Amino acid sequence: MQNSSIKVRFAPSPTGELHLGGTRTALFNWLFAKKQNGKFFLRIEDTDLKRSKEKFTEQILDSLEWLGLHWDQPLMYQSERMDVYKERVKDLLKSGKVYRCFCSKNDLQSTRDAGSYLYPSTCRNLSDEDIKWRLNQSQSFTLRLKLPKGETIYQDLIYGNIHVQHKELDDFIIVRPDGTPTYNFSAVVDDHDMDITHVIRGEDHVANTPKQILLYQALGYNEPIFAHLPMILGPDKKRLSKRHGAPGVQKFKDDGYLPESLLNYLALLGWNPGTEEEIFSLQQLIENFDLKKVQKKGAVWDEKKLHWLSGQHVMNTPTDALLESIRTIDTDWGKGSEISFLISVIEMLKVRSKSLHEFFQQSDYFFNDPASFSAEELKKGWKDKTVNQTIEKLLNKMVAISNWREGGLEREIKAFSKDHELGLGKIIMPIRLAVCGTLNGPSIFEILELLGRDTSLRRIETALEKLPE
Repeated sequence: MQNSSIKVRFAPSPTGELHLGGTRTALFNWLFAKKQNGKFFLRIEDTDLKRSKEKFTEQILDSLEWLGLHWDQPLMYQSERMDVYKERVKDLLKSGKVYRCFCSKNDLQSTRDAGSYLYPSTCRNLSDEDIKWRLNQSQSFTLRLKLPKGETIYQDLIYGNIHVQHKELDDFIIVRPDGTPTYNFSAVVDDHDMDITHVIRGEDHVANTPKQILLYQALGYNEPIFAHLPMILGPDKKRLSKRHGAPGVQKFKDDGYLPESLLNYLALLGWNPGTEEEIFSLQQLIENFDLKKVQKKGAVWDEKKLHWLSGQHVMNTPTDALLESIRTIDTDWGKGSEISFLISVIEMLKVRSKSLHEFFQQSDYFFNDPASFSAEELKKGWKDKTVNQTIEKLLNKMVAISNWREGGLEREIKAFSKDHELGLGKIIMPIRLAVCGTLNGPSIFEILELLGRDTSLRRIETALEKLPE
C-alpha cells in the first residue's frame, strides 16, 4: 500500500567522494520513497567548514545524477541554516533543557585518564552567578543537553526493539565552542524542518539514535521512524574501506560501468528479494524493494559478483543504447565506420564485456591492422617458420573461398585442418594473431566475415612477411 506522505533523505558530508556505503544508503532511501510514491530529499551536511569542499559536493551530485537517483527539491545545505540552529538553541537554553559547559579539554582528559569516558555533569548545576562570572571572563563553553533519568526505547524497522539506559550516555554536546552545531543537533532540526518520516541510514548511526530521540523530545518534535542498514564488509569481514581497495562511485563511472549494474549489486548487499532472482532493472528494484527483507547481518563486498552482474546488464542492454553510451565516452570510437558495422562489433563483444571501457580495450583490431604482437602470444601462436608454411597453404585456399561468410569460412578452414592432419588450434591461433594481433576474442570466423575478404587476407599476408619476429 502506497503512502505519498512518506519523506526520506540522504545526507552526505562533502569531505570526500561518494563511497559505496553511502551510495547504498541513498539507493535504499530512494527505493523506499519510490515504492511508496513518497519524496526523496538530499541534504548536504557541510557544517565542517575546514573539511567540506565544493569539489566533493559537485562529485556527490554528479554521481547521484549518473546513477539516476534523482532527488526532490529543494536541495538543502546545512551551512546556509546556521541562523536556524542558533534560534533553536536559544529556545532550549530558555527552557533549561541545555546548559553551558565551561570544562576545558584538559579537564575532560583528566576525567578520561581517571577511567571514565562519560562526562560527569560538572557544569550541570552551576549557579547563575557562577555562569555570569565565567561569561564575563570570556571563558569558552559548549552547550550540553540535560539528560533525564530513565531509558529510551525505539522500534527499529530492521533491528526491532532497542533499549538504551540513559546512565550509559552522558550530557552530550550539541553546540561546539565556536558556536557550530554538532551532527546530532543539526540533523534533528533539519529532519524536523524537512518533515522527514523515516530515517534510513547505516548501522554505524545506531549509537546516535537515542541521543537524537532525546533531542526530538527536548525540542517538542515528533520522532521519525528509524531503520539502520547492515554494514558493507570487506573480504576480512571488517567494514569496507579504502584499505580494501574499495573505489568511490566516480571510479565506476570513469571505468565505464553501467549505473544499473552497480545499483543492482548494491541493492543485493543487505537486501534479499526472497527469490532466486538476481538481475534487476531499476524499475524492478522499486517494485520488489521492502525494508522487511533487509537483513541484519553485514554483507561482504564481492567484486567477482559485481563483474558478473555487470556483464549481465551489458548483455541485456540494447546494442544501439550501448553504442550511444560508448560514443558519449569517446565520440571518435569507430569514426569512419558504418553504423551497421559498429552495431555488429558491439554485438560480438557484448558477451565478453562487463563495462563500456572493455569495448574500447577489445575492439581496436576491428578498425586497425595489428601494429605489434606480444612475445608470450607469439610463443603460443606463431613460434617458428613452420607456421608460415602452413598459413601460406591456407592463404591460397582462402583466396579461392567464394562464400565469405562465417559458416562457409568455418567449413573450409576445418576441412583444411583435417586434410593436413593438423589440430584446429594450430591453424586458428596464427590466423587470429595475424588478423587481430591477439589470441583472445570472439569467434575468428565471425571476425573474418565482419572484416571482409580484403582486410582479412591483407592482414594474413602482412603477418606472413613479418612473423616470426
